[in-house]
Amino acid sequence: MNKEYGLVAFGEALIDFIAAEDGVYKANPGGAPFNLAVCAAKGGVKTAFMGKVGNDSFGKLLIETAKNYGVTTRGIITDKKRPTTHAFVSVGKDGENSFVFCRDACADVSVTAEELDEGLVSSASLFHFGGLSLAAEPCKSALLHLLKSANDAGVNISFDPNYRPFLWNSEKDFVNACLGLSVKPQLLKVSEAEARLLSGCDDIDKAMDFLTGYAQTVLITLGADGVTYGKGDARGRVFGYPAAVKDTTGAGDIFLGSFIAGAFALGKDISCLSVKEIQVLADKACQIAAKSTEKEGAIPSIPEISF
Repeated sequence: MNKEYGLVAFGEALIDFIAAEDGVYKANPGGAPFNLAVCAAKGGVKTAFMGKVGNDSFGKLLIETAKNYGVTTRGIITDKKRPTTHAFVSVGKDGENSFVFCRDACADVSVTAEELDEGLVSSASLFHFGGLSLAAEPCKSALLHLLKSANDAGVNISFDPNYRPFLWNSEKDFVNACLGLSVKPQLLKVSEAEARLLSGCDDIDKAMDFLTGYAQTVLITLGADGVTYGKGDARGRVFGYPAAVKDTTGAGDIFLGSFIAGAFALGKDISCLSVKEIQVLADKACQIAAKSTEKEGAIPSIPEISF
């Protein structure tokens, strides 16, 4: 744990345009790894973010947001030619959302290994990345380079596949990209649908058995029903918390960011968590994530985090 940074996250920092009831879209800072980094920082973890944004008002908003929450921005590159990536988010009456991404030829996809501060990764206790960075080049190659650096430096790895069908040619491409990584994560967070897709198993228990062969600790989020977890042969479940749901955008990121913050509050590496500690942290993270769904957006909805 004696590293300069507790967490370094890599991937997309983007703008979520979230539709309000009157049909007007409001710009919110977002991107799954970025949401997680901000959440962990709010929970007391010394955090840095790596990625690329445009040299536009949206990119400046993202950098300013990171600074406001105490996220180190030395790993954020500004692209003078390409715009900041953005997504349009539609929120249903039940608070569930759907995404349409405007990402081709945008800043986050264009990041290369040569541009990145590789030393930032080796200076972290935990390196986190998301599946969107596997969906396009050259950011995929940049990520694979960082993963090798993390593995070589003995840095723990956290992965959220974050499947967005719009960005993949097929489910098979997504599964192959995730399962084909040469480096296996110490922590994997997946939704129930992603667990079934990656494992090829409809039964969630069998899916967990498959995924615990892929990652050391697995967290399968079940929406309002909570989380099931596994480590080795151990299995457990925590239940969700009631909430007056308004918008679920970023709830999974806030769950995982809170879980990670809780681990650091214990002074524990992700790889050293006991099954009992995973239970306690997952329960608290569920409570925090549920609270976040009562407000609009991801980062603006992050509640106070304490363990």
